[in-house]
Amino acid sequence: MAFWEAAKPSLLTALSVIAAGVLVRLARGLPFSNPDQFELGEVRLIAAAIKQSIRALRALIGVVFLAMGSLVFAKAIAAALTSAAFIPPETLPYVEAGMSAVVGFLLTYVFVRIFSVIKGDVSLVDLQSELLVKSVERKQAERFDKSLTQSDTPPIKNPEGYGKIIQ
Repeated sequence: MAFWEAAKPSLLTALSVIAAGVLVRLARGLPFSNPDQFELGEVRLIAAAIKQSIRALRALIGVVFLAMGSLVFAKAIAAALTSAAFIPPETLPYVEAGMSAVVGFLLTYVFVRIFSVIKGDVSLVDLQSELLVKSVERKQAERFDKSLTQSDTPPIKNPEGYGKIIQ
């Protein structure tokens, strides 16, 4: 527990920065402005990916707050458990080690969840860019088809007898 007490200020600062980043990401909402350029199926794909990302962010913020609470209250909880009458005396030496293990597990889980959230956000950006390219390709094809139908130039006609066998 002495290590966690010494590292508490730095770890709380790091966890606060992580929590702030998660809250900013949660506040961002849907990260595209013009859904009219997408087809219904594409919007559904993006919405599902965003919902998954939001669920991962909510889990991460919960674990961050739990880790922060465990850092703040670990020493007090360990002291309360060692003085509790219902704890068998032979397990008392393991109380501090158990609390230290819980804090270590929570911090490790926070960092594992961070990588999971980053992976999810990167895949969301990949999906958005793929669908944006498809949308632009559709608009370009529509513009090209429209320009062909509204063209001023007369259609090219072959001269009389073109392709006729001479011999």
